[in-house]
Amino acid sequence: MKRQLAKLLVCPTCQMALQLDVVTEQAREIVRGSLRCSNCKRQYPILGGIPRFVASDAYVSTFSFEWKQWRRTQLDTASRQTSLETFRESTGREPSDLAGKLVLDAGCGAGRYMDLAARAGAEVVGVDLSLAVEVAHENLGKLSNCHFVQADLLQLPFPVQTFDFIYSIGVLHHTPSTRESFARLVPTLKPGGEMTIWVYPLRRLTETFRYFPERVNEVLANDVNFRVPPKWQGTVRRLAPVLDWTMETSSTIQRSLTTRLPPRWLYWLCHLAIPLYYVYRIPLFYPFRIVTKIAMHPEAEWRVLDTFDWYSPRYQWKHTYRELQSWFEEAGLDEIQTLPRPVAMRGKKTGQPTYRGISTSLPRRSADK
Repeated sequence: MKRQLAKLLVCPTCQMALQLDVVTEQAREIVRGSLRCSNCKRQYPILGGIPRFVASDAYVSTFSFEWKQWRRTQLDTASRQTSLETFRESTGREPSDLAGKLVLDAGCGAGRYMDLAARAGAEVVGVDLSLAVEVAHENLGKLSNCHFVQADLLQLPFPVQTFDFIYSIGVLHHTPSTRESFARLVPTLKPGGEMTIWVYPLRRLTETFRYFPERVNEVLANDVNFRVPPKWQGTVRRLAPVLDWTMETSSTIQRSLTTRLPPRWLYWLCHLAIPLYYVYRIPLFYPFRIVTKIAMHPEAEWRVLDTFDWYSPRYQWKHTYRELQSWFEEAGLDEIQTLPRPVAMRGKKTGQPTYRGISTSLPRRSADK
């Protein structure tokens, strides 16, 4: 942990300042130590250079397995810019737009988007409940403008009005409550700051045809890597609600089994995505994409990763643009923009948030929408 990170942290329980105690420091990195709250007397350890505000990875242990298995798979290279393309589609921003800003990556995983923002000149704090934060630290810890925190998005260790920009790409729907997790992030945004999120769509085809009727294939290609031939689009549009229901129902049934498997077993099972990719590209077998979801990424390693990512998480809520719109409005965010990746949205804090209808207590662990 770099010393400047301590200035951004508060006790997640009482929001009071923390006192830093250093045990081991190497090359300006605090490797071991603790953060103490003089108000509520809680103490949070610093282990492996990362402040830990949780006792374990709780319900996200599959993500700990996932990112320790695929440590650098999704980081961009000179010949592959997949993460950059996804960042643009999910935020409506270029990484260079964040230069000079203090940025929060809410659910940083192995650090694929932190890498983009930091190299573009942003000061980035990555927070994750899973042990993926250790992988992100391993990948990016040598960058002076990257910081890492293991914490729960429902109990963040940051003061109000801290960050200039907050993004969460594909994470909030894996928490006990997407809506509550979103609501906990908003207070940490500075006035004038922007926040953008992407969460899984409840009705992917329906949402795409409704909001982007002239860009259906562009949007679907960005999101799930397939196209609807123009001559079929009229038929698919009429059948979209039925097709969406079929996809969601089959996924729910399959996940009721896969989420119970040991991660290692599921990891090997997901290797079936490697050969199935070639089968699913044959038009005759397109319907199988609806009833058995696999990742359709052209790279085999990425296919296994994304398929595991779909079938393993304990929580996997789905949402609509209308839901997100209401959350942004309730949080007092303005200049709300619907982004062409179902479902992604961006808003700006121009006034005081109202949080109409959003609870500030921890969510119940019942089904959440």
